[in-house]
Amino acid sequence: MLIGWVIPLVGLILACIGLSMGISSYRLERSSMAKSGIFLNGLGLILAVLNIAVSIYLLRSGVFNSQLLMETFN
Repeated sequence: MLIGWVIPLVGLILACIGLSMGISSYRLERSSMAKSGIFLNGLGLILAVLNIAVSIYLLRSGVFNSQLLMETFN
């Protein structure tokens, strides 16, 4: 899951699914594995949202020019 935050939408989806599964597991059985799952998926969710926010900011401010980047790779 923590690798998924690099691709913002994938990380966001995986974090939400994992967080909901961790919370439901914690309600049934109060295990340390469920606590660590909730913590790691919460961390992944925060990182994914932060990645989305920074990406939007860079695109809107003009620091990151997608057309220039595409020309560089071609």
